[in-house]
Amino acid sequence: MYNGIPPYLVKNKIVNFGCRELNTIESQENGYLKLNVYRYVQRTPVADAFVRVSKLVIGGFYRESGSGYFLTTAISDENGSVPIFELPVLTNENEIYNVSVQAQGFCPAYILNVPVYPNITTTYNVYLRDVDISGEPNFYFILQPQIPGH
Repeated sequence: MYNGIPPYLVKNKIVNFGCRELNTIESQENGYLKLNVYRYVQRTPVADAFVRVSKLVIGGFYRESGSGYFLTTAISDENGSVPIFELPVLTNENEIYNVSVQAQGFCPAYILNVPVYPNITTTYNVYLRDVDISGEPNFYFILQPQIPGH
């Protein structure tokens, strides 16, 4: 990305003034993400749930495209607990973390735009619903609220 004065025409010559490359700010700080997986109605733990953390990088002039990167995976234990993920804090507004949770016999769940703060553990309790073919939704997701100007 470049910041500066765009080139302009001077007596039939194109002159480029003040164009310099901007340095990106990469965070060296890490945060933590903890998940617990439970059955929706019974509130009992779900063992062997597959959890995948991915990063979405949004691009394009109008933010019309993006690329996804699978970062790490884990499996829940008999208590429904998933090992803590250590993730770098994102400093680019065009990058977000997403989490998917899947288990045999349950609808998958998705957590979109997961916040990761420096040296803080963010915890989610994910409640999976049994698979149902009676017209119920096939997956569920959690959206993080966006506060304008923050």
